[in-house]
Amino acid sequence: MASVERGLEQREADALGATGAAVSAAATTATTAVASGGRRAFLLIFDALEVRDFRLLWISMIVSNAGSWMQMIGQGWLVYELTGSPFWLGMVSFARAVPTLAFSLFGGVVADRVDRRHLLMFTQTCAGLLALILGVLTSAGVVTVWQIMAIAFVSATVMAFDSPTRQAIVPDLVGKDRLMNAVGLNSAAWNAAAVIGPSLAGVAIGVIGVAGCFYLNALSYAPVVWAVWAMSVRGSGRRPRGSMWQNLVEGLSFIRRHRVIFALFLIAAVPSFFGRPYSSLMPVFAQAILHGGPETYGILMSATGAGALVGALATAALGAFRRKGLILLGATAAFGLTLILFALSHWIWLSLVVLVLVGGCGTMYMGATNTLLQTSVTADFRGRIMSVYTLVGMGLMPLGGMLGGSAAELSNVSVVVAAGGALVAAAAIAVGFTVPGLRNME
Repeated sequence: MASVERGLEQREADALGATGAAVSAAATTATTAVASGGRRAFLLIFDALEVRDFRLLWISMIVSNAGSWMQMIGQGWLVYELTGSPFWLGMVSFARAVPTLAFSLFGGVVADRVDRRHLLMFTQTCAGLLALILGVLTSAGVVTVWQIMAIAFVSATVMAFDSPTRQAIVPDLVGKDRLMNAVGLNSAAWNAAAVIGPSLAGVAIGVIGVAGCFYLNALSYAPVVWAVWAMSVRGSGRRPRGSMWQNLVEGLSFIRRHRVIFALFLIAAVPSFFGRPYSSLMPVFAQAILHGGPETYGILMSATGAGALVGALATAALGAFRRKGLILLGATAAFGLTLILFALSHWIWLSLVVLVLVGGCGTMYMGATNTLLQTSVTADFRGRIMSVYTLVGMGLMPLGGMLGGSAAELSNVSVVVAAGGALVAAAAIAVGFTVPGLRNME
């Protein structure tokens, strides 16, 4: 009897042991699956960083972008200290906007005619020297608002050549398959720097003075110059022949001849002119609509920045998605619709949630447009195409801001922003139906 009981006990122990082993194995399998899924998701977002040359550029650009934000914050503070006038703040911004409109197209031509690595090393070095000059003038106590405007103008001129070159070199580094991922990561680097840079500037101004912001920015260009110098990529594609003017006309004719390319620029232009200038009207929403003050304004802008960062990471994660044309159209329409919702909101928490969506959708449609443009042209046209994209994306926004501000003065700010959002959404839907080649783009 005792032996039977012992046998039953042993079988129960074996059964419990087997059950425990099964549970343990299942738990281990589940944990492994979760870890594997998490690792795949992580790799999906940061896929382009596996490429050494892009990794060097990306890490160095985070440092440089943070420095650029520090200089922008410090420069605004310095101008206001010198003049006490919002007018001069606007004039410095205008001095930065003019070169974008005047020289971006020629910057793209140059980017197609020369070695892009050498051009990037030159532009980044020039930008660093200009920041250093501003720092020296400030430290010496001889800086004037006119000098600041002149340096801002020359710096923006340098960036008019730097921006299309920097965008056009990315496909040379990562290839077409990883391009959207790389574009999303670049946007994430800029938006992350937009959080880090102003905070560092606030500390630096109090500890080492406003000149310290300029010195730190000058130093931040050194990693980029080194990263570009250390790249193994030596350029690709043939160089265009003829004069710069002929190359410029050739690039614009290319856009006009290709219906899908033209539609991509239309998708980029409408939100830039009618949608994105909503940010310039944010102080009005903070005060007149939400009945807040500077703190409310800061929180609203932070919500937009947080959404932009999330949207950039989402863009990077969707790099392997084949129907990028649908991503573009969907994100553009969603950008317009969320703008309408924000314009109609009178509650701070709803406005904050919606602004996160606005920022995310805005970053996604810009990333998708950038990717599709670059993958749709050959390397010898890429600089010129991206210069037009820079002009459309950066040049139309201040013009739209002027129109939106004037319209809001005569009408109602909520109506103006809602109308802009409606136009953006309508444009996305109309282009999607009339240009089927765009929505089928991969």
